[in-house]
Amino acid sequence: MILLALLAFSFTPGSHGPHAAERQTLLDRPFFVGDMMRLVPQEKLPFSPTETATPVIDEAQTRLYTGTRDGKVRCRFRGRTSWVFMANGGILAAPAIDGETLFVPGGDGKLYALNRFTGALRWQLDVHEELTTTPAVSEGRVFVMTSEQSVTAVDGKTGKSLWKFHRDAPGGFTIRGDASPRVAHGSVYVAFADGTVAALAPDNGSAKWTRQISGAGEYLDVDWVDAPEIDKRVYAASAKVGVVALDAATGETAWTYALAGANHVLVEGARVLGGGRGMLVALDRATGKELWKLELPKGRYPTQPVAMNGIVLVAEDRGPLMGVDLETGEARGAFDPGSGFSQPVFALPGVAYVISNGGSLFSLGLLP
Repeated sequence: MILLALLAFSFTPGSHGPHAAERQTLLDRPFFVGDMMRLVPQEKLPFSPTETATPVIDEAQTRLYTGTRDGKVRCRFRGRTSWVFMANGGILAAPAIDGETLFVPGGDGKLYALNRFTGALRWQLDVHEELTTTPAVSEGRVFVMTSEQSVTAVDGKTGKSLWKFHRDAPGGFTIRGDASPRVAHGSVYVAFADGTVAALAPDNGSAKWTRQISGAGEYLDVDWVDAPEIDKRVYAASAKVGVVALDAATGETAWTYALAGANHVLVEGARVLGGGRGMLVALDRATGKELWKLELPKGRYPTQPVAMNGIVLVAEDRGPLMGVDLETGEARGAFDPGSGFSQPVFALPGVAYVISNGGSLFSLGLLP
């Protein structure tokens, strides 16, 4: 199955000179590099490039969609690029798929709705604010977050703006990064640079509750929220206070784990994974008790962790992609193509995809 998944997107190999990880046996490694495809020509790479838009695959696992900072959205189908759409600005976050439509957030402030089979533009909506996160789609509505701390709901069929919820950015210093909206429990959960987490009504954007979780001062940003449908809690990453578990219905705090510079959180089974400055931690989902922690080089931040096959796939931002044992926190291998990674992987059983900062798309075979 792994081989078939890799062959489905059989890229044309190129010279990329990956940095070898420390010597390990094949059975020790959590993944192997299957293939690569250069998306952005080397001569067009800016100084110190970054790519933050994760690839996505349709439900049938036949079409792979990528967005890059050069503004291009590409569809890979049956071993070839079937279409390319050129946006007016860089693509900073992964597109979202809903039925036959691909919703693309543009760094130019436009939300693009494309026919995902042909790449034809169905509509576009200019929200006049940089779109930095993956849209959330639910019951015909598309929810997008902007760098100006606004959440906009859009009709998925017509592109008409339905409502907007905004919070003013705080004075002083903030950290660049925004939380993607999450739809669960009949609410849209959103978070802001002023340290606020809110539950909004999907139909009109009214606040069911708001909760300030970061206190006062600077660097109050809440840059990630996870809201599992099967859980009665919402989990948020506050740069100032750490990982916070909130009651999904009321916003009341259930527990807090202090983690400096927390910027990512993932619920995986009985664990909550949190990333912050120089650290990746695993916490007990019920109590917030620390189960393990993995120290990163001083001052380095992890990308959003992704769990698959008992392995956590996470990169040091602008550094190597690592495989970490979900149970123990033990690092089991790493891969760096030379430019590092600044985005989460897209993982399926047996295979994962990720774009390097150098603009190359890699397929990874995941080992059990």
